[in-house]
Amino acid sequence: MATYTRYFKSIFLHLLGAIVILFIVMHFVASTIKIEGSSMHPILRENERIIVLKMAIAKNHIRRFDIVVFSIRDNNSQKRIKRIIGLPSEQIEIRDGSIYINNRILKQTGNTSTPIFRAGSISIAPIRIPAKHYFVIGENVLLSKDSRDFGLVPRQLIIGKAILRYWPFSRFGKIS
Repeated sequence: MATYTRYFKSIFLHLLGAIVILFIVMHFVASTIKIEGSSMHPILRENERIIVLKMAIAKNHIRRFDIVVFSIRDNNSQKRIKRIIGLPSEQIEIRDGSIYINNRILKQTGNTSTPIFRAGSISIAPIRIPAKHYFVIGENVLLSKDSRDFGLVPRQLIIGKAILRYWPFSRFGKIS
């Protein structure tokens, strides 16, 4: 009888330890997110599942073109995912369909062609980005609700960087 008790106690302690470690990882290191909507299409598609690295944000490794997940100001349970375009202390402007950072045209990366918008379709007046704030845009710029609509994203609302797509398995891989 004592052997069974020790055996079940051992299993219970191992299971409890695993749950504590999982909680720590999911709360402080990484988490998973389900993509909703088409604002990040074609990079991320509706119903895909991704891993978001929280440690990169904790260490303040936020760079231009990173794809980040953040909370909405009035609703911490609702999340959005967008690409960082403007960094703190920069001036950003969209003129004749092109993005300007500190009066220099932004060279784009990835699968986007220049200009990012249809020529002349979108413009915003110059904005100076304050400390600890970011300007974000969705990949599907004509449908995306982003910093052009809801303003700059404060650093404290950014949850983490999108790093890996794990579902569907046919699109498994690093997100860039």
